[in-house]
Amino acid sequence: MPKKLILTERNLGRERAAGQAFPEDGLIEIDPRLAPRQWLSTLVHEAVHMAFPDADEKSVAKAERTITRILWRAGLRRIHQ
Repeated sequence: MPKKLILTERNLGRERAAGQAFPEDGLIEIDPRLAPRQWLSTLVHEAVHMAFPDADEKSVAKAERTITRILWRAGLRRIHQ
């Protein structure tokens, strides 16, 4: 994974995805139309893919659920600026 991370938002309806990770490019894309908790969950999911590009989808999804639950309970929310 490159040292620089680029987080972008774009409608991903055509890709039929909430988010996408491109570890080799250091790029995460998230659909901005997601509800706040789903947006956070998608960010976590794609971040796990970035950190562990060889992890299987089941392991990524399990980590996503655990981390998202912890961050949400801690009060982490997205604020649009």
